[in-house]
Amino acid sequence: MISSSKGENLPEGYVPETFLFLWQDDEIVGQFRIRHCLCESLRNGAGHIGYCIKKECRGKGYGKEGLRLTLEIAKDIVPEEEIYLRVNKDNPASLHVMLWNGGYIHSEDPDHYFVRIKKETLCKTV
Repeated sequence: MISSSKGENLPEGYVPETFLFLWQDDEIVGQFRIRHCLCESLRNGAGHIGYCIKKECRGKGYGKEGLRLTLEIAKDIVPEEEIYLRVNKDNPASLHVMLWNGGYIHSEDPDHYFVRIKKETLCKTV
């Protein structure tokens, strides 16, 4: 994970990415990853941020808070003006998390919504 974040020894077509973990007390409840830039497959696919919340921890606000914290870090890493995300259409809870964090539906295909979050709308670090 550390090598990947530095862009070392990446397979063809991969970009550097940073892994983050959301903890509750001594338990990991979520994993978030920031892809530092977009290649063509990410621009039209998964985007900058991917995440998952432990099944038994879903519906408790961890996704909203975890994505908020991830966006705070991503805004300083991602060079594009918008942060790209993708969500399956059969996952309305995750779409709600993205929209709650300032996202808007940019486009869609039969199976996915492609969500964008403008970096200018995120709080600036001091």
